[in-house]
Amino acid sequence: MTTDNLLAAFSDVPPQDVTVLSGAGVSIEGPSYLPSGLALTRRAFDSFFMPDTLRLVCERHQAVGWYDTSLCPQDSPSSRSVRLPRLETVLGVAARVYGPEAVDQILVDVATAKPNRLHHFFAGHLAAGGGHLTANFDRCIEGAGRARSMRWPESGLLHFHGEVGGKEPLGATLARIEAGFREDVAARFSTLLRKRPVVLVTGYSGSDFFDVNALIAGLPRRSLLDLRVVWLLHSTHTPHLVPLPVPDTDEPAFTLFDLVRQQGAELTVLCGPTDFLLARLARQWGFARVPAPHAPGQDTHMPPIARRRQPEASFLLCHELGLLADATSLLPAVVKRLPPAEIRSVTSAALWEDGRWNKVRRLWWQSKPRSASIRAERIGASLWVQGRLVPALVWLSWHRRRAVGDDRTLLAETEGRVLEHMLRTPELRWWARRFIPTVLGEIGPARQAAGVHRFRTRADLATSLAASLGGQREPHHAATSSEWFGQAGNVLAWISYQHRRLRDAYRDDDSADDLRARYLVLQQHFRSVGSRAGAIRAHLLPGAHRVFTVREVVAGVFSLQYGWWHRVRIVANHTVRRGHWLLRSTVGAEQTIIRSRQWLVGMWRADRR
Repeated sequence: MTTDNLLAAFSDVPPQDVTVLSGAGVSIEGPSYLPSGLALTRRAFDSFFMPDTLRLVCERHQAVGWYDTSLCPQDSPSSRSVRLPRLETVLGVAARVYGPEAVDQILVDVATAKPNRLHHFFAGHLAAGGGHLTANFDRCIEGAGRARSMRWPESGLLHFHGEVGGKEPLGATLARIEAGFREDVAARFSTLLRKRPVVLVTGYSGSDFFDVNALIAGLPRRSLLDLRVVWLLHSTHTPHLVPLPVPDTDEPAFTLFDLVRQQGAELTVLCGPTDFLLARLARQWGFARVPAPHAPGQDTHMPPIARRRQPEASFLLCHELGLLADATSLLPAVVKRLPPAEIRSVTSAALWEDGRWNKVRRLWWQSKPRSASIRAERIGASLWVQGRLVPALVWLSWHRRRAVGDDRTLLAETEGRVLEHMLRTPELRWWARRFIPTVLGEIGPARQAAGVHRFRTRADLATSLAASLGGQREPHHAATSSEWFGQAGNVLAWISYQHRRLRDAYRDDDSADDLRARYLVLQQHFRSVGSRAGAIRAHLLPGAHRVFTVREVVAGVFSLQYGWWHRVRIVANHTVRRGHWLLRSTVGAEQTIIRSRQWLVGMWRADRR
């Protein structure tokens, strides 16, 4: 298809057959002059956090390869930028430190924004019978309608993240969006999306992973089969259609581009000035001419808010993003300002990622948290990660039986992690299977309403345990969990599920060079966020005997506080596997079998004598 074909296809489309999906891009022009999502993120960092916090976070993102990539091939790959933290995550931390009014301070210019030429176009479209879905908090479309005495049904326009002056809190923090849409909002969104045969997307990044993407992914299969989606990517390029790659059916779909195609919609992406299509539609539908855009405005400068609390905000943000080494470096500045529970949580996590699990256990043994079950869970988790699986199972099982409510579920989840590792241990596998049905019953179904962390960790654990009993586990379950944590902005959790993804994806026919490249990248990522233990735990991945030497593994197990029997088991298993692999590589498979038989016969005869 060419741009001429696209325009011809729109030549007989009436406004009542089109639903618009818009985002912050439509409110950037004057006289609205509202900031983009990226500008709001920078504004939040300048206002609430210590200087250089954004630079530090971007360096960590760069270290793990988090970049924003353009869909348009005319954009140079060298122009890609490091992905900024998610705005909702940043504002969520600011609200915890400064109170809910912090969100209002960042969005101060939204309530007074004036409609621009695009808002007037959308108001006319609504009045002509069209529909509109918008992620924007501003009421500029309504303001444009009032200015021209236009009316439309209330059901025609949905601010799916809320609106200024509305009854519901704005979807501006991670806590507000991570559970997905409420049922009533989801129903309205789905109805508007599918009510008309054409959806026109403009000024929208498609980054609403937890609600919009989750809703479309959860629709019945191929339910958008009769929908045509035209996505406008605003740029200064000569208008052109962007060729879309053929969907990879072996990989899960995460982006909104892929999801709408997966659900059967016909997707066309047009890159160029927004006017190229909207001005033509205005003439075709008999609307007022779309005037030339205003000169771009500058983001409103906001002075830093409460400088004395900036260290606390930066500390909590680093913790939220899984940057534990950076959070630990800020501990001296905030240790007297934050509740002991916050300090203990970060200290425990930092010790955990450094492999000092005996100290983690002592820390929780001597503490008095708000719940005894939290203390018991952390102690049990320390035993588990040290490879002391039987003591960990007994401890967690005993405390779980005496806990109630969420505390019981918390203990059951960690107990499930212990069982998962027992299943990989030949002498304990038979025992673990006896406990799995009980633990699965305690964990219950995984629901997004529980929030990103609980939803994905519980889903990953439950499917893993169920698979050991003959159930089905999606082939890309770990990749999906990693994507969820990455979208929330937690770098450490994203890397941890990359570890799990490598474990699940391992194949015996993978080459040693490919394995080495993947495992070394994983180790590099763990080290970039200060997780020494995570880097060393790469020695436990399948096929590690083809990547790491015995000396590396011995040095690793003795630098972490594993249990002694676990150390012996790791080193012995690695030594035997690596020796066998080196022998096969040297003399071939047939000679390996012959020599192994000769060695076993020799050992048997020696025992007989």
